[in-house]
Amino acid sequence: MIAMGVEQYSRQHVVDVLNRLGYAQVAEEASRVLPDPVDADWLAEWSMQRGLTHDDLISHMGGSP
Repeated sequence: MIAMGVEQYSRQHVVDVLNRLGYAQVAEEASRVLPDPVDADWLAEWSMQRGLTHDDLISHMGGSP
């Protein structure tokens, strides 16, 4: 088992959240290109480049914006 820091998320968790939010195309891209685990800061930049707000994404992942 790999321990992840507070500011990291598994790639699969990010993909699941994106699918749940209705971003199937972005979720498919995430499954191919995101590292595992993905750093929260890197995820913020990646998601903003795709028109997603970091705060909305993180709040759906169980974190606080």
